Amino acid sequence: MSEKKVTIFIDDLPYQLNTEDNLLAGVLSKKLNLPYFCWHPSMGSVGACRQCAVTQFQDEDDKRGRLVMACITPVTDGMRISIKHKEASEFREQVIAAMMTNHPHDCPVCAEGGECHLQDMTVMTGHSVREYQGTKRTFNNQYLGELVGHEMNRCITCYRCTRFYNDYAGGKDFGVYGSKNQVYFGRQSDGALESEFSGNLVEVCPTGVFTNKVFSSHYTRKWDLQSAPSVCSHCSVGCNLSIGERYGSVRRVMNRYNGDINGYFICDRGRFGIGFVNGEQRINQAKGIAQQSPVSLTKLDVAKAFSHFRKKQFIGIGSARASLEANFYLKNIVGAEQFSPGYNDQEMKVAAQHAQLLASNKAPSLADIENSDFIFVIAEDISQTAPRMALAVRQALRNAAIDKAANIGIPSWQDSAVRTIGGKLLSPLFSLQSTSTKLDDVSEQALLLPVEQISKCLASLDKLLKFGKVQSINNDKAVEEAISDLAEQDQLSTREQGFIVCVYKALRKAKKPLFISGTSSVCAEILNNIANLISAFKQQNEMVAPALVIVPPCSNSVGLLSILDEQSLSIEQVLAQLNDPDKNYQGLMLLEQELEKLSAHQIAQLRKSAKTLIVLDHSAHRLSSIADIVLPVAAVTEGDGHYVNYQGRAQQFIQVHAPVLPIQESWRWLDNIADIIGIKVPKTSTEASGLKPHQSVQVVAKNNDCESLTQLHQFFTDTYTQWPMLIAEESIKPQQKPIARMSHRASGRTAQMANITVHEAKTTQKIDDNFTFSMEGKSVGQSSDMPFAWAPGWNSNQAIAQFQTEINGQLLKQKAAVFIAISTGIANNPTWRLSENSEDSPANNLAANLLTYVQQKHVYFSEWQAALTPEFQMLRQSNQIYINAETAQQAGVKKGQWCKVIFSATNEKMQLASQSVIGQVFIVNDLPSSLAFGNFSLCQPLTQQVEMSISLACDQEVTDYLAQFNDGLIAAKQSKGNILERLKVKDQTIPIRLFSGGLNDG
Repeated sequence: MSEKKVTIFIDDLPYQLNTEDNLLAGVLSKKLNLPYFCWHPSMGSVGACRQCAVTQFQDEDDKRGRLVMACITPVTDGMRISIKHKEASEFREQVIAAMMTNHPHDCPVCAEGGECHLQDMTVMTGHSVREYQGTKRTFNNQYLGELVGHEMNRCITCYRCTRFYNDYAGGKDFGVYGSKNQVYFGRQSDGALESEFSGNLVEVCPTGVFTNKVFSSHYTRKWDLQSAPSVCSHCSVGCNLSIGERYGSVRRVMNRYNGDINGYFICDRGRFGIGFVNGEQRINQAKGIAQQSPVSLTKLDVAKAFSHFRKKQFIGIGSARASLEANFYLKNIVGAEQFSPGYNDQEMKVAAQHAQLLASNKAPSLADIENSDFIFVIAEDISQTAPRMALAVRQALRNAAIDKAANIGIPSWQDSAVRTIGGKLLSPLFSLQSTSTKLDDVSEQALLLPVEQISKCLASLDKLLKFGKVQSINNDKAVEEAISDLAEQDQLSTREQGFIVCVYKALRKAKKPLFISGTSSVCAEILNNIANLISAFKQQNEMVAPALVIVPPCSNSVGLLSILDEQSLSIEQVLAQLNDPDKNYQGLMLLEQELEKLSAHQIAQLRKSAKTLIVLDHSAHRLSSIADIVLPVAAVTEGDGHYVNYQGRAQQFIQVHAPVLPIQESWRWLDNIADIIGIKVPKTSTEASGLKPHQSVQVVAKNNDCESLTQLHQFFTDTYTQWPMLIAEESIKPQQKPIARMSHRASGRTAQMANITVHEAKTTQKIDDNFTFSMEGKSVGQSSDMPFAWAPGWNSNQAIAQFQTEINGQLLKQKAAVFIAISTGIANNPTWRLSENSEDSPANNLAANLLTYVQQKHVYFSEWQAALTPEFQMLRQSNQIYINAETAQQAGVKKGQWCKVIFSATNEKMQLASQSVIGQVFIVNDLPSSLAFGNFSLCQPLTQQVEMSISLACDQEVTDYLAQFNDGLIAAKQSKGNILERLKVKDQTIPIRLFSGGLNDG
């Protein structure tokens, strides 16, 4: 945004406002109170509600003035307006009065009560008397799925919901219907909302029309929630969240504004996927440790259980969903040469390539992505694996229309006018995928190819770029001749040729090009092709620097990547070392790692090879059920630590509520284990100590525990040279006056626990925390780490404007971003390094009569933790298989028919493996016959390339499958009911924890 400022007069006082924004945004940036409804800082102005009226005067002598709507009025030098003018004040009050004629006035029972923008604006305008005595208009509500509730009678027709859902997020199944004052916002028929951003309707709506259904099922008033700033644990974008808790159970997740990342919106997985924290799968007790007392586990109990492992060597398997601290600690406990990230061989190659790209290309933020004018998405369905990034891509596509409108003097904030002028004009987006995606409808071209063919296509584009400077091939005939030569050489199809030509032409015109890919395809060659493309583009066009984003799967994938080196092990290497009699390993430590991609045979082999299997995790899985020792760890809401997002940005998540012992953070368990086992890697380098790089160092461990995250960081700094968080220490040091986790409007402490005791309970204490477990503390506005948004007169999330430097700007007192340096050490291992003409290249592994099957990602089920949420499981779809028309005709099947699909492949031991699936067939035009995709995964040891046979399923097979599928839905519904019943009982018996920390001394 431009920094051009002019002076205007508001109620005769001078203010400096930005000319690039409208008057309403300028007024709010100065922290002045002016009511509004339809305007939203991210969605611009349409002037629909008429609530932001002010009086504008021609000059200093004009005493009468005229009414104007601030949201559609540009800022001009010397303009004079009045918010307090009688005519404007009365007009705003009349607008509210008209809106309230049909509003049900159900604030005492409304889920939005106490946090309602309509309540705030009603008070702000002075409308306090209900004057309308007639019959109110009523509507029937709709079923919108398990996540969002509907109460249409509260609607004030501000149009925010449809503007966000349809215009901003690209939804197709929601709209506005009716005429005059009979206007209805919803779906044409009942059904779950299909957009992965539907939960934002809850925050976008200024009243209680759309409610958080999950929160409502276990409801508490917002002012009694205990909240803390956190980071989403479900993908690598790193959206900032505010998580609210009551009586020891997590109630809801809200967006926490961050101008560089998520802005005002988060995806549904981030909002509702926190259900695993309260889930039935939670591990609440330790396994394999004898306890002196049946009611509590002590440090002495743990010491006795681990005492016979002293100086024994373990292999440690880290996790991309565990904190940076826990992964780093585990690696240094077991030693670098005994540490694995839990990746297989192919994933290790991808990680090595990813590290090289991330080290040499600074990844843009989501705010930067929105400024791009050319986007090429390659082999990664970001609409499902990184939804918030896909939303940023959608905003970038509007830049062409915004530029067109700007040429005729229409500012970008005039949303309706910009959309009218722009029409269907979009900035170029190209998609090269193996499955259809939700961005296909806004792509200039979307090409579906098998993974190996994607690599060939990128290599051909690279060759085209290298023919000469990008500007030198400046006519269509020259481009077509060049691509014709490549097509013959690389055996490209006509569609592939056309796609490459279109990409090249658009890339030639780009000023801010962006390439987006990811690791979902598990193909290092594709990442290598992208690296070559960017290198070629930079060489041929020195004036333009293309940006690159690589999307890994998990919240701390990059944090884990930052600690990998040439000694890190793959899962195959772990299995080999466990079976090596010369190694004599005691066993395995698994840190928040479910090894989801391993087959049942591999799991059995791993269990057989490990003398001792130790699992540290928060939720049960197949490995925890066969482990010798299971240690219950804190979920993201119960502990402190850091995640590192796709950019390498380190962000701290803060404990929302103290865990119930023996649950504690992973790093606390590891600290206990390190003390007992006595294996440490000192700060002295291996060269200085005279050891070879592959040798471990065993020293006597420290005798004191790290009682806080600050102490842990200090211990890392003093002990290990590789600790990457030295510059982030300021973010975790406790302040003299901490911030309150609870609202200052909270009920009294005695009332909070009145269901348990009438005596005032002592609040939980925490040694190193910038937050208190009470309402006492600093105001949220004095820190950018605000746990919630609230200001006097602004009780809803719209209060965030009171804490920004300007509308859409950074937060006041915003802390500097901390970025972690990414080492390319893993690429130094020749096993993981790609070489030219590698035999492992997908293009060299094409097999006759085989097709590539790709699992289509889904926002609810692509991440292991979120998939445990019962509400997500209740929305699961039946099996679907997507093939082309030719394949369907050959198999004699039609769209929508239930078919039996048999996949078969030859595994590494040349043994035939197969899997049969019952599913509905769907036809995709222009899908290659060598490619099929579906919404189900193939079990190991099936490879990606398989033989596939399709036949019509008999009635009994379909009946059996649907019965099994429906049983799963019923089980999910029952699980939801069981969880709610347990939590409501727990509300009456919540234990009071005086100190948040580790185990007690025993």
